[in-house]
Amino acid sequence: MIPRFLHQRLHAPRIGTCATAILIALAAFRCGNAPDAAAKAEARIPRIQPDYSSIVIPPNIAPLNFRIDEPGARYSVRISGRNGKSIVLHSGGPGIMIPQRQWRSLLAANAGGELRIAVGVRDRAGWRRFADIVDTVAAATIDPYLVYRKIPICQLWQYMGIYQRRVNDFSESIVLHNTEFGGGCVNCHSFRNNDPGNMDLQIRSDTFGTPMLLCQSGRGPRAVTTKTPFTSGRTGFTAWHPTADIIAFSINGFSMIHHFSYRETREVFDESSDLALYMIDSEKVMIARAIAGPGRVETMPEWSRDGKFLYFCSGPQVSRRDYRSLRCDLMRIAWDPARRAFGKLDTVLCADSAGGSITQPRFSPDGRFLLFTVSEYSDFPIHQVHSDLHMMDMITGKHFRLSINSDRCQAWHGWSSNGRWIVFNSKAMDGRFSRIFFSHVDSAGVASKPFVLPQRDPEIYFSSMLVYNVPELITRPIAVPARKFREAMMAFDKKRSLDAVASASAEEYRDEVMIAR
Repeated sequence: MIPRFLHQRLHAPRIGTCATAILIALAAFRCGNAPDAAAKAEARIPRIQPDYSSIVIPPNIAPLNFRIDEPGARYSVRISGRNGKSIVLHSGGPGIMIPQRQWRSLLAANAGGELRIAVGVRDRAGWRRFADIVDTVAAATIDPYLVYRKIPICQLWQYMGIYQRRVNDFSESIVLHNTEFGGGCVNCHSFRNNDPGNMDLQIRSDTFGTPMLLCQSGRGPRAVTTKTPFTSGRTGFTAWHPTADIIAFSINGFSMIHHFSYRETREVFDESSDLALYMIDSEKVMIARAIAGPGRVETMPEWSRDGKFLYFCSGPQVSRRDYRSLRCDLMRIAWDPARRAFGKLDTVLCADSAGGSITQPRFSPDGRFLLFTVSEYSDFPIHQVHSDLHMMDMITGKHFRLSINSDRCQAWHGWSSNGRWIVFNSKAMDGRFSRIFFSHVDSAGVASKPFVLPQRDPEIYFSSMLVYNVPELITRPIAVPARKFREAMMAFDKKRSLDAVASASAEEYRDEVMIAR
């Protein structure tokens, strides 16, 4: 038996290479013999959790720590590639913790090649060997930081926060937690071209109202209001124009519906939703009836990569009683950047052709592909059991359901800055809690088998009640301390701001376009 102190040190993440080699050798001696040619060979690969088999991984991803779901008293793992030094681990338990330094070195040496994971398990009958798990190490890296929201469970809205994490290790820090401002909702966040230098966060607070927190071109953070005589200020989803200082945003009136169901116990109903533009330079809000018309739900904006079209999702406004009948089409409206004026409105893809309600359109950085969600109904797919990721090729106009979908919900997706990776939420692991997954996308739009965000403790996804959502990849860390966001909200005089805009009249009203301060 491996002494307890030795077992713990074998799983510590910061052991140096030389020390690790000595400990591994000692562990192998104490365990008897490692698997050899005489070990019983299994034709199948071993069962491991999370499932990290037959996947494509970035060359800069954190160690894929896992649990071996095979009965035994001793476990042996060898991780190797064509190049570099193999990693050999022995353990008295099924949890496998991979040393970070050795892992990074092995990945770097095998970028564009294969990684093989050989697993051996010892029981009373002796050692068993399994077929190797073979993964591919992509040549393309993934953005080094990931931003997401964590909630203990969806009912505990009083304790939520936006976090950022380094993708190549397990370092996590708080961007903004709602305990910083006395509770409330830290809503959706977005970035211009994966750059945290241009970002926004939405706040809904009893104390501070509903400001939009902005960091823009090195300035910030500052809190601004989107409330006007025409808009409520309840900003939901946002999208930065790729080049101009403009943010498209939705104004949603969400409410929760609770019911008994073997699938989902809650739904989100949108009482109303319109779109508007926030002009950062002039601090004005622009609304057009084409994207904020009565009797329609317009939501989830997304700019084309050339900035000449605003894409969004739209469907007929339905009553709360008929909320299951809402199905959104994918729309777009032309935008003239020089005149800052809207043009022709088109339907890109109707719900009937897609086979369900279309939401959350997101363009690849080169504009070639449009990734979106199709669900049975609703404009809020995260609580839909049958919510799948679809892709549209913008050259051919063809769209297709991606093979990476599970039989559970997939939603809240985004792209890496190089367009080779997508990140998204999925409830594939247990059907209840959304986790963050990655998938490699090749130049033809083919996505590889997805894998869950690696964690230091491989057991965390099987014991944690945390919900992860709205993942966004960014090219560098958010450098703004949480206290700076709070100071921006403190500086935001809600009463004075709201009184000022409430008494303001329309500055301009022509061609069904309204502009107000």
